[in-house]
Amino acid sequence: MQALLGGHIMAAADSTGFAPHVEAGKLRVLNTWGDKRLDKFPDAPTLKELGLGIVQNSPFGIGAPRDTPPAVVKRLHDAFKTAMEQALYQEALKRYDMVPIYMSSAQYRKFAEETFAREKVLIEKLGLAKGS
Repeated sequence: MQALLGGHIMAAADSTGFAPHVEAGKLRVLNTWGDKRLDKFPDAPTLKELGLGIVQNSPFGIGAPRDTPPAVVKRLHDAFKTAMEQALYQEALKRYDMVPIYMSSAQYRKFAEETFAREKVLIEKLGLAKGS
């Protein structure tokens, strides 16, 4: 953020902390990376709308050891889902221009596996993989 505000770089991809600078007229939002436009910045198109076919969300998740009993997994899931539904959580997300993204345990596992596979290919293609 400091490099951007100081004029050392022209653009940045930042998920939090940019809104006050946009509201102060120091920065402008060129696009958003989610599936939908942000309510706070409705004029900023998504990357998907710009024809790039990219949706890059950053959902929060919780993991447990592989052999965690299903009843414990369900209890953790239910507690976190309940927490996500609370007004305080919703308000905290809005402060950072984030939207809630709920996924069941199975959906989140699939999301994580697909993201890992997709980004592994990119990391290898860029020559950033360990040992490459």
